[in-house]
Amino acid sequence: AVVSTQSGHYGRGSFYSSRVGNPAIVDDFKGKYAAVQIPRPADTSSSAINALESEFKAEMADYLTGANERIAKFEGSLAALHAEKPLESMTVEEYLADKPELRARIEEDIASRAL
Repeated sequence: AVVSTQSGHYGRGSFYSSRVGNPAIVDDFKGKYAAVQIPRPADTSSSAINALESEFKAEMADYLTGANERIAKFEGSLAALHAEKPLESMTVEEYLADKPELRARIEEDIASRAL
């Protein structure tokens, strides 16, 4: 792509024409300035970057959905812990009442150590 300077910063030609003694010099400069073309490299990366951005946004949306689900699960677990009786006033039987796996491991451990 080539960028033309015609719409560039030389919009004040009348300012210079009124200040310079020879207006032909200003017209000559204006013509040369308008003829300047600046080559710009072709954009070969934007499409790949946009594809990566779209993929990343989709991954983040999935991650946020999973994170929100985990947060809700943890908040439920925390609410259940707050609803329990304080450990200081709970018996071992009360503590193990809703933890059958832990009860089984403890009973197995006790049985393996029996005399």
